[in-house]
Amino acid sequence: MHKRGTYSKGKERREEILRAAFDVLSRDGYADTSLAQIGREIGLDSAHIVYYFASREALLQEVLVSWDESNFATLRDGDDFFAWWIDTVRRNMRNPGIVQLYTAFAAEAVDEGHPAHAFFRKRFVSLQGFIADEIRQRQAAGLAIANVDAHQLALMLIAQSDGLQVRWLLDRSVDMAASLQLAISALIDVHERT
Repeated sequence: MHKRGTYSKGKERREEILRAAFDVLSRDGYADTSLAQIGREIGLDSAHIVYYFASREALLQEVLVSWDESNFATLRDGDDFFAWWIDTVRRNMRNPGIVQLYTAFAAEAVDEGHPAHAFFRKRFVSLQGFIADEIRQRQAAGLAIANVDAHQLALMLIAQSDGLQVRWLLDRSVDMAASLQLAISALIDVHERT
């Protein structure tokens, strides 16, 4: 029984650290977030954080995973995926620190030794497959351009979305959601062609 209580407290502490990291990242951005800042947020020193997460990068990767999962948790059966995606982009525009973390980690993760390398590889393959399936369903229903490879369209839309995040981080007047909506309409929607 004692071990179970210890496990539960450890899990609660990890969640507390993750929430604090999310808050600090949201407020201060990726480059200015340190383990010491995260620890101050909840009254821990950075050595205690490293007990739960091997490094700053490991903690920030967990923040990304949690953020990604919470975004996808808002997608319900029957929702229009592309409308959901645009809404998610709008929500993310309210949190530049997390968008900055995602963009920086995506670039850094090209190095196979980066802690987030496997996460991003898996995420991109999974997301591309998911979006391609959505496009194929629309193609079958006559709602999307039929003679274009859905897998390639999905790749192009992901690249568009990620590129827009970089532009937005450099210039907040860029409307990522509107630009992504335009790309979706231009690349997928059959009614735009008639």
